[in-house]
Amino acid sequence: MKMTERSDRFSEIKNRLCELAKKDENIWAVIAIGSSTRSDIPADEYSDLDLFVVTEEPDPWFSGEYPKKLGRVSISFLEPTLGGGKERRCIFDEDKDVDMIVLTPDQFETAVREGVAGWVMNRGYRILYDAGYMEEKCGSSLSDMLKKYVSSATAGEVISKTDYLNLVNDFYFHNIWSCKKLLRGELWSAKMCIDAYLKRHLLHMIEQYQLAQGSEDVWHDGRFLDRWADPIVREELKDCFAHYDSKDCGAALMATHKLFAKIAPVVAEKLMIDYPRETERCAYEYLSRNIKRI
Repeated sequence: MKMTERSDRFSEIKNRLCELAKKDENIWAVIAIGSSTRSDIPADEYSDLDLFVVTEEPDPWFSGEYPKKLGRVSISFLEPTLGGGKERRCIFDEDKDVDMIVLTPDQFETAVREGVAGWVMNRGYRILYDAGYMEEKCGSSLSDMLKKYVSSATAGEVISKTDYLNLVNDFYFHNIWSCKKLLRGELWSAKMCIDAYLKRHLLHMIEQYQLAQGSEDVWHDGRFLDRWADPIVREELKDCFAHYDSKDCGAALMATHKLFAKIAPVVAEKLMIDYPRETERCAYEYLSRNIKRI
């Protein structure tokens, strides 16, 4: 079954893909996800095309053989993805980026039933092709299975008390660790910690802070953060990233520490637990004494 396509820059690729699926009995389904199916923040000229390809024979997708049947491939590579599968990522022509999550029927069914696929489908999906095999395998149609297991809710998940305390201690531990790297002259290691590792922790706390403030929609991986994050957070983030320079990294580290320390107690209060102020104090005093030495 191929759904009617609206006019877009990926329509030819989708049409070729569905025609290929009709001819290949190993292909069970093709499902569009991501921006092409969203209504809240719809696709624009910079959006890619995200797809699930459910097939009994993934090798032609992994080798790149089948993607070449969809158009002129300029760039192509594989990376691990959800459900234990692989994702073939391609640029067609000059800028048509298509991400194909390739799963076997068993991998796909497990990913849907266990909720692994939910975070990439809960903002919308569209079945482009359905061979009808899923009903024979699972006892329900593909459409019914997705309706049953994929929630349309977009609210983020509130952190557990145990995970919150681990996050806070991990963050402040690596405040000290990255400062030591700067003092030792290991600039690359320090910067990667400050602007990658610590920023992932900061982002997690920003998400939890927004949920504690009553936000209902927090995007994953920081997507559209400048739309949903508190204006104060967005303003202070300007000082949290560094050039490849030791002194600048030190300043960014302190700014990152201060922003995290400002919002983390709000989350602790919402969780009804004591904020570990001694942990924060330990890290802050070390940074205060040593950053000026860099």
